[in-house]
Amino acid sequence: MIGRLKAPIILAHGLFGFSRIGLGPLTLTSYFRGIPQVFREAGNRVLTTRVHPIASIDFRAQRLGYRIDTYFPDEPVHVIGHSMGGLDARRLLAEPGWRDRILSLTTIGTPHLGSIIADFAKLRVGRIYRLLNAMGIDYRGFLDVTRQASRRFGRKYGLIDDLPCFSIAGEPAEADVAWPLRRLYEALREMEGANDGLVPAESARAFGKPLPSWPLDHLRQMNWLNHAKDETEALYVPAYYGRIIDELIALGFGADAPEPVRSAARTTP
Repeated sequence: MIGRLKAPIILAHGLFGFSRIGLGPLTLTSYFRGIPQVFREAGNRVLTTRVHPIASIDFRAQRLGYRIDTYFPDEPVHVIGHSMGGLDARRLLAEPGWRDRILSLTTIGTPHLGSIIADFAKLRVGRIYRLLNAMGIDYRGFLDVTRQASRRFGRKYGLIDDLPCFSIAGEPAEADVAWPLRRLYEALREMEGANDGLVPAESARAFGKPLPSWPLDHLRQMNWLNHAKDETEALYVPAYYGRIIDELIALGFGADAPEPVRSAARTTP
């Protein structure tokens, strides 16, 4: 059973992300598949943001702030960021006023230390990047998650010690990796050990307080390619998101709590 928070929940998507794909009121699919509905059914207010799919963290963070302000002006919020969405939120916290607005930040499968896959892509598809640049398309999001860029980001925005920050890594068993990620998972395992098919577990945990890893690959963290129907099944994704809410309720952010408790949590520089 999902708990209820007093403040709204912001779901921030990663690279190539979107809030929903649909025709009019009909939703065909969404980035966080089924998760907003589960939260809302428990009485939570939820916003799945929509920012540029491949732009830089700086630009995406601006759009993330704009989306939050548009739907929940002047309200404090909790942010749950998947993949690059977690980096967008970290960058937003450096902007004036947002340290007082964001009550907590939880990142899932976020490459806080970058990923060697991004390094490899930079070497192999440089021509495509140059073409995108010539077309005036901002593609810097790909470069922002290389290991070198992530080290610079960490030095500049690393310490957040005045609000609860959590990180979650994906560490699926090989048999539970969705087919599109299997080869990447195997390659990353050889080079960097445990991973979710795109992000090494060490990189995903390098921020705030690490919470127990999920047995979910990068796609299944969004509830994609997953057919588990209820909490009796180990890969039932809403149950893992429910644990995030439980963690926040334990800190005093529940709907029935008189005032939120802002406890200190340190990030890894």
